[in-house]
Amino acid sequence: MRKLLRPQDMLLLGLANVLDVFEEFKNPLGILGRGYEQMYGFVPAKYKKHNFDHLVWRSLKTGYIEKVVKDNIPYLRLTSSGKKRIERDFPLFKMQSEKWDRKWRVVTFDIEEVNRKTRERFREKLKGLGFGMLQESVFITPNDIVRDFSEFVESYNLEDSVYILEVSQIVGGDVKSLVNKIWHLDELDERYIKILNKIRKLDLTRTSDRPKQFNNPGKEDKEKLLNFIKDIRKEYLEILLIDPFLPKELLPENWQGREARISIKNLEKLKLVS
Repeated sequence: MRKLLRPQDMLLLGLANVLDVFEEFKNPLGILGRGYEQMYGFVPAKYKKHNFDHLVWRSLKTGYIEKVVKDNIPYLRLTSSGKKRIERDFPLFKMQSEKWDRKWRVVTFDIEEVNRKTRERFREKLKGLGFGMLQESVFITPNDIVRDFSEFVESYNLEDSVYILEVSQIVGGDVKSLVNKIWHLDELDERYIKILNKIRKLDLTRTSDRPKQFNNPGKEDKEKLLNFIKDIRKEYLEILLIDPFLPKELLPENWQGREARISIKNLEKLKLVS
């Protein structure tokens, strides 16, 4: 999945808990306090507070998010419309929790040269839906995204040029080797490993008690750790945007994406904002 993130995307993805960070954010709009520091990790570094406030206001107006009050503390929360927006723009994220039906979706197409722009847009859409290129005009995926794909085909009137097949197996050769070749999983795994190595430099592990040493850092350490978490969070999100979210049955034996997800979650447990 490849997509240029807009600030609103980052806000909604944060509220959607895509990064295992928060389901709700404290202090919206003019009452942003210390919690704002954590929230700022979801928008570009140069995005000023005024722009951020406008982004929140615009998202409230469109109905993607809502403000709720609990114990006299205001929070931002993703609405059902916001969730639908995330599912529409980032359909692969929901694949993380879905069980594989053991089927493959194979797309073949023959779009004429005179429609080159449409053909290139079509290829980009396939990649955005997690398809991998088997041959120049043949793409495959194990994920069930037929509905999203069909809507796109219809919107561009490509019904006579594009075909999608569902098959139960791929015969011949080693499937995992083929999957690695098509989606470059070894390269993706290396990027997850780099994130894990950065986190391990802080001596953060999966054990529940280890992060406690960072619960009450000094002011200088807190600032350093906050910046570190923001950078890691951003890097992790960039990897998620190119991860095809393949079924676990097709992933390498020691796939580090799972470990990275756990480590990112542990990072967010640090009590850096009192």
